[in-house]
Amino acid sequence: MGHIDLLEKARAAGDFLIVGLNSDASVLRLKGQTRPIHPEEARARVLAALNSVDAVVIFEEDTPVETLQLVQPNVHVKGGDYKPDDLPEAATVRENGGEILIVPLVDGFSTTRALQKSKDEKPAIVIIPARYGSTRFPGKPLVDLAGQTVITRVVRATLQTAARKPVLVATDDQRIAAEIEKNFSDDEAVAVMTSPDCHTGTDRLSEALRSKFGEVEERLIVVNVQGDEPFIAPSHVDALIEMMRADEKLQMATLATPILEPAHETDPNMVKVVVSERNRALYFSRATIPYDRDATGVQRLRHLGIYAYDARWLVKMATLPPSRLEEIEKLEQLRALESGIEIGVAVIENVVPIAIDTPEDLARAQTYLSQAAAS
Repeated sequence: MGHIDLLEKARAAGDFLIVGLNSDASVLRLKGQTRPIHPEEARARVLAALNSVDAVVIFEEDTPVETLQLVQPNVHVKGGDYKPDDLPEAATVRENGGEILIVPLVDGFSTTRALQKSKDEKPAIVIIPARYGSTRFPGKPLVDLAGQTVITRVVRATLQTAARKPVLVATDDQRIAAEIEKNFSDDEAVAVMTSPDCHTGTDRLSEALRSKFGEVEERLIVVNVQGDEPFIAPSHVDALIEMMRADEKLQMATLATPILEPAHETDPNMVKVVVSERNRALYFSRATIPYDRDATGVQRLRHLGIYAYDARWLVKMATLPPSRLEEIEKLEQLRALESGIEIGVAVIENVVPIAIDTPEDLARAQTYLSQAAAS
């Protein structure tokens, strides 16, 4: 918005606005090896499409003295972070009878500001554990779901998130690795082979992380998206990333959604979570919690098995023995709570509650997609 405001005010200062644009080589010299983000032709086309711009000139100089000598503008416009007498081109403009107009800056977007914000944010990656030998549904990552395998659908959803690429698929089976290599470039997703002896998803994530990166990157966020969740929404993954970025001290976060079906409240396969006023998990259980003694109509939350971790905590958690409550409930996240780790909980809605754990789940997923296509 700041640049658009500048151009509109520049156009109002005369009858014909020519915008000078630094060439790619010039930007590289001035801003360094990471710039420009977009090539000069693309930048010029965007500028030329604006109503306030009559022409665009790409110049090779760092300061457009030669271009100004050729154009000889009546008014040379610069943003408010400059002073007229400090401009290297000031003498050229004035020698040709022109004046210098400084337009006050307004808040807006800039590539420099966006890149700095990106550098300041914790980096995030997605790792998808995908095991072939499921007890209830062997080979489920590779089953066909409306023309795509389940694992392919999961990867494609995570490619739309704010996490950096490539997405990592942690697997113990070459068939799953081959599916990833067939459908995605190395810039999009890569398979990382892990041991078939991993006892938990956390073990598999930790092994994949160490295999890929060696020493764990400081401040890295690792998002665990299950390989049997073909309907995961990218915005839900981003909600986890934002929760982790918003609190430097938070080492783990997960998702929950309101329970809408009464039968789900008593279903031990639907894990419930009780959350504090600070959006921190107080407890996870297969039991019906919280217990509503006075029948007040409490809104219970179903836990969704998608996690974000501080990478260093993830590696440490994988080395800890199962905790007492973890063994009782058979819920690995209780290991973190019993270790004194706070778990942030982002409450989300509009969840498609279908994970592919059984052949019956696959049939439900196919029905859901057919109905969605027909609506």
